[in-house]
Amino acid sequence: MLKMEITKDEALNIAKQNISHLFHIEITDEWDKRWRVYQHHDLGNCWFITLMPAFSTNISSSCLIAISKETGKIVYSGSAIDEG
Repeated sequence: MLKMEITKDEALNIAKQNISHLFHIEITDEWDKRWRVYQHHDLGNCWFITLMPAFSTNISSSCLIAISKETGKIVYSGSAIDEG
């Protein structure tokens, strides 16, 4: 019997189903002074979610997502520039 390859969509679904196991995830509404994001003062009244790969052995920056508490829109998604 031939083994079928996993499709791109199947691989994406596998990642989505396991996201909580792949990352250390934290959420807060307080700005962390270790985050060195340009013009962070524009990110007031937000929820801040940080994601760090659980399997990472390298010193690297967390991914930071800022979600407006008023609109629910993502107002920032990128590096927290917090390595070190």
